[in-house]
Amino acid sequence: MWNKLSLRTKITLLTAITLTLMCACLTVISILNTDVFYDPIVSVIEKKKIDDGIITNGGANHTGEITNVDIAGELYIGSRNKFKALSVVTAISVVLIGTLLSYILAGQALKSLKTFTSKIAEIDENNLSDQIVMPSSRDEVSKLTESFNHMLEKLDSAFASKKLFAANAAHELKTPLTNILTNIEVMQMEDMPSITDYEEIVGITKENVERLTILVQELLCFNSELDKDNFESVSTERLFEKILTDLSLGINEKNIKTSISGNTVINGDKNLLERAFFNLVQNAIKYNKEDGEIRIKSCAGKITIEDTGIGISADNLPQIFDPFYCADKSRSRELGGVGLGLSITKQILNKHNMKITVSSQPEKGTKIIVEV
Repeated sequence: MWNKLSLRTKITLLTAITLTLMCACLTVISILNTDVFYDPIVSVIEKKKIDDGIITNGGANHTGEITNVDIAGELYIGSRNKFKALSVVTAISVVLIGTLLSYILAGQALKSLKTFTSKIAEIDENNLSDQIVMPSSRDEVSKLTESFNHMLEKLDSAFASKKLFAANAAHELKTPLTNILTNIEVMQMEDMPSITDYEEIVGITKENVERLTILVQELLCFNSELDKDNFESVSTERLFEKILTDLSLGINEKNIKTSISGNTVINGDKNLLERAFFNLVQNAIKYNKEDGEIRIKSCAGKITIEDTGIGISADNLPQIFDPFYCADKSRSRELGGVGLGLSITKQILNKHNMKITVSSQPEKGTKIIVEV
């Protein structure tokens, strides 16, 4: 029942309960104090009657006359009773008036919150960029509005990234499918396709299917969940030795000099970590120069991968971890990339509570630091 009440009603009820308890305590204290102050006066009156011989020690009135002392006593008693009754009425009035004022003032105080709530109800995925106007006051509602606007900015950015990701994924999937379909349709237009035509179509189809397979694997990896049951200790020295062995063909083709120094043990999913660092080393090879160099260093809390490649411009550096982002799309296509490698790497490292930073200069190389 309580949870179904509005915040204004809750504040009013709590105020009413507080006022009731405080007024009840004050009224009881006032009445008790009245008895304390009035009882001595009554005792004096009774004593005066005895001294004057109006009443006996047993309390009997011998004269039968109403004296000034009697009148004074009745006045005192009557005043005391009226004071008690007035105290109770005053307490009840204070509670009622205080409750009413509390309801009115709570409504005024929560007016900005009500406006804030109505604005929130109007927000959906289509107008996340619309900010809520900040109230003039600097109270909790103002801070809540500021925090909510900040959250809207993050949501707007996330939705934009999601839409861009979906559009890019659709484009990347559509391109090889279109190539396959186009070549099949061209072959069907020929009355008597030759063996060479079939071989060409099969080759193109195989190439595009391989591209689709890689893309699907990348997408699955991009959205995979981390299973901490698969965590194990991984030696970075052995990890990079295996990666360099797997990539030895590209290293030998460009005559790249590689070096591994230091060793540290990291805890995580071995397959995912291998995939993340494989992508980093693979990029260092892809975008390196002939007779270039790749230096890999591992120490406590830090892994560094440095190359002497073509580098990345300052304008492109902030976007390199965005899905499907390629600084040089033509070169990326030539080297077989789809723009998900670094995005997947950052996802994996984030899930392992690792931080990756990149610094680079065009034609001088790139330096990647992973804090573990």
